[in-house]
Amino acid sequence: MNISGVLVRTLPDGILPVSACLNDMPGVEVHGNNNDGRIVVTVEQEQANEVADVLTQMIELPGVLAASMIYHQFED
Repeated sequence: MNISGVLVRTLPDGILPVSACLNDMPGVEVHGNNNDGRIVVTVEQEQANEVADVLTQMIELPGVLAASMIYHQFED
């Protein structure tokens, strides 16, 4: 199991719609946000390449300015 922490950046008015899209993605959970457009999420996937695919999907969401993996852990 791969567990990653990701910081997603959006404009302040994009927090709610982007958060809703992120919560709809398999293995993704939104944990909080900041009024300036930062959204904290975790990603849980079986394979490391799946985490990379999810990160790419996040970056391509409308309203997302950037998505950066800030933590990664692998557990059996």
